[in-house]
Amino acid sequence: MSYGHPVPFYHTATGEVASAGELRHAVHFTIVPPPQGLPKGDGMAFFLTGYDSLMPPNTEGRGLMDLNTGTAYGEDRFVAIEFNTYTSSGSSDYIGIDVNTVKNSVNTTSLASPGLGGTMTASINFTSSTRMLVARLHFDDDPSVQPAEVSAVLPDPVTSLLPPEVAVGFSAATGVKNAELHQMLSWSFNSTLAPNLKKQASIGKSKIAGIVAGVCGVLLLIWFILSWLMWKRERDSLRVEAGPRKYMYRELAQATNNFSMERWLGKGNFGAVYLGKSLMVDQGQKQDVAIKEILKGSSEGRKDFLAELQTIGKTKHKNLVRLEGWCCYSRSTWSLMCWCCLKHLDHKLFLVYELMLEGDLNDHLHKKDTVLSWPARYNIVKGIGSAIFYLHHDCEPYILHRDIKPGNILLDDKYNAKLADFGLSRIANKGNAALVTTAVGTWEYMDPQCRKHGDVSFNRSTDVYSFGIVLLEIVCAGRKSRQQIWELYRTNGATMLTMEDVADEKLGGNFDMEQMRRVLVVGLWCSLPEGSHRPSMQEALRIPGTRRHAAS
Repeated sequence: MSYGHPVPFYHTATGEVASAGELRHAVHFTIVPPPQGLPKGDGMAFFLTGYDSLMPPNTEGRGLMDLNTGTAYGEDRFVAIEFNTYTSSGSSDYIGIDVNTVKNSVNTTSLASPGLGGTMTASINFTSSTRMLVARLHFDDDPSVQPAEVSAVLPDPVTSLLPPEVAVGFSAATGVKNAELHQMLSWSFNSTLAPNLKKQASIGKSKIAGIVAGVCGVLLLIWFILSWLMWKRERDSLRVEAGPRKYMYRELAQATNNFSMERWLGKGNFGAVYLGKSLMVDQGQKQDVAIKEILKGSSEGRKDFLAELQTIGKTKHKNLVRLEGWCCYSRSTWSLMCWCCLKHLDHKLFLVYELMLEGDLNDHLHKKDTVLSWPARYNIVKGIGSAIFYLHHDCEPYILHRDIKPGNILLDDKYNAKLADFGLSRIANKGNAALVTTAVGTWEYMDPQCRKHGDVSFNRSTDVYSFGIVLLEIVCAGRKSRQQIWELYRTNGATMLTMEDVADEKLGGNFDMEQMRRVLVVGLWCSLPEGSHRPSMQEALRIPGTRRHAAS
């Protein structure tokens, strides 16, 4: 919180610092500690800094400074009187003088128990002739307690500390888990340097301007109240629909180093993905996660965001990527004020997932030099089949993924497969009727019956087709197209089909021929052009050794 106008600190031309007089402040304030047993917050600080001052990013727990910065430079320079309540073992509350850092005060005065608390009055004086800054604290609730004082001589010249015009105000912080209430009861100050004001307009014009400003103010207030109500309704709708943990934007920004490119993992159909370091998850421990930012426009992006929340937020299966939480952050005041022009408010939307250390299946099949062994591929087939079986037959109503492809199959450190990216997924209509909507998905893996303009009918067989194409790709890694494999199968039959003619050459012949033949046949069966000829996932997973896995 700061005074709304710049305050002269010194004249640029003459170097005169607040004339030969003083810059005086009187502050009447209250610090209310939390109930007994809870840790106290960090306290308050009176500050002078460059005008127009903005709160630095990552100020968590320090108020005046970036969490990752030791010393303030340039426009962020400051001089502060610190009323510190954050204590560690054996330490006590104190008042101190800080210059460009809160880590090491220029001077401090420790306070006897109970320290800072209740109603207090602070007087802060700076005398330019001596460069002396003095803060004196009175304990209003207990006049018997002697006032505390801290002072320091500021460096010469003091003009090097701050710009000619400064912002004056207060900062307070509670940290992440602590609690404390900071109340400003009154505040007054004066400076012997007068501000550089322009001549006022005539009295008549001032009255007219005042009336116009008053009317505009009332209209703006009404507009703001309506906008706030619309924003609250939008926000509450997200809370109702979302089940997993909600994160604060600052938590995600800190975990991703402000979403820096150093933490960038990749970009999918619906958003950029970042590595989040040491984020608290629902298991009560900190761990690395994947944080996806929804990049589409406000209306479409919100639709994808809610689709993924509603779908994967209600599922629980070892072969589905676990959703740890979500975040919805209003991007700007303009979005709030212009609710009438927007279908939905402009939000920043984020989804937080468990981190899959080995990336996606597509990279392993086509980009990486290391060879994904056949046992690992066969285990991936069973895992993804199990996940789709769960979505189609164990969920009520069933869930359609609608974008099954190697890029959406992620692998953990043991190469266990998990299905991800539910931005296109939809829950079936009442009575498990087919879902009629516009065509979506990735062309190579999309059901041929859905590759057309206008509305198309999606049902379980559309996912089954995509699953079949993925199986063929796991076997061949693009060496043969589906049509080429089908011609070989039709000519030779399943038993006579030579696996060496179709298998990924990188396997070097190291595979179980019977397992590969089963996967190939199921892949061809699932990817038949006519949807009514394809198997259900129940039928497709009647491969020996996989049916029990799918039902688990």
